[in-house]
Amino acid sequence: MELYKIDQQEMKKIDGSNFELERGLQTLIENNLETVMGIKFVASEFVVDKYRLDTVGYDQDVNSFVIIEYKKSSKYSVIDQGFAYLNTLLNHKADFALKFNEQFQETKKIEDFDWTQIKIIFIAGSFTAYQTDAVNNPDLPIELFEAEKYKNNYVTLNQIQKKSKMAHFSHNKDKRRKKVTNADRGVQIDNAAELVAPTEEGLLTSSSETIRDLYQSIKDTLMEWDPSFEIKPTKSYIGFRLKHHNVIEILPLTKTLKIWINLSKGQLKDPENLFRDVSQVGHWGNGDYEITIKNDDQLEYILSLLKQGWQIHSKS
Repeated sequence: MELYKIDQQEMKKIDGSNFELERGLQTLIENNLETVMGIKFVASEFVVDKYRLDTVGYDQDVNSFVIIEYKKSSKYSVIDQGFAYLNTLLNHKADFALKFNEQFQETKKIEDFDWTQIKIIFIAGSFTAYQTDAVNNPDLPIELFEAEKYKNNYVTLNQIQKKSKMAHFSHNKDKRRKKVTNADRGVQIDNAAELVAPTEEGLLTSSSETIRDLYQSIKDTLMEWDPSFEIKPTKSYIGFRLKHHNVIEILPLTKTLKIWINLSKGQLKDPENLFRDVSQVGHWGNGDYEITIKNDDQLEYILSLLKQGWQIHSKS
């Protein structure tokens, strides 16, 4: 990524550089973990078995742990190290649960966490083509971020996006469903090879063409409003986030879409009362407003309500 400073009508390139010390990058990320990734900090230099994990975080959205590793050299395998660390996490669930409880003064048990959505993040100044190709599979619970430091204390942190292919999910449809079913038991997962990272395509696998088109229409509109929307698939829904906080959640089902707006009761102006108040009932999405739709009959009105949620969150 290239960064430029506008000086009247002239664009001047700002030279970037890698962080001098791996530890310096680690300290910076850990001190701002919730700001830059929406993840709560759990531990630094956490020793488990024969490994020392740079950073351990907790993703509240999916109730699961995240390992973060910082790299200066490109001479390592992100796949091998990633799965070694994820297996270590799965084989020492009690250690992670205990550390979480110590950090947040809670009393959670192993079964209170979702072990099916753990992941590892590698952060480096750059990655080789081999490394990026190795993790270019949306199923893998491994993510890559490139960090670069600029003059005047500017820092960029860019996630390397994976290229998803619908054919891949169509081919593995039955296999993936089986994995998710087994994974729902959570605590019984002890091998990182069983993990399947949630994806848009995976959640849309069983949806009809009508529902897939409807989802795409809503997604396209949201991205037109704000290209900075971050799309975060989970096992329960696809989240559309701003500043690492969910604004809209969508769950594609076979013949319907379930949508939640992350607003508290009383915030949404819905004169036609299309959205259901779920403030007093259990539900997957965040917020107190839910609707289930099967076609685009009232899509324009529904989008106007989603826009309310976006406008409120974009100002916060």
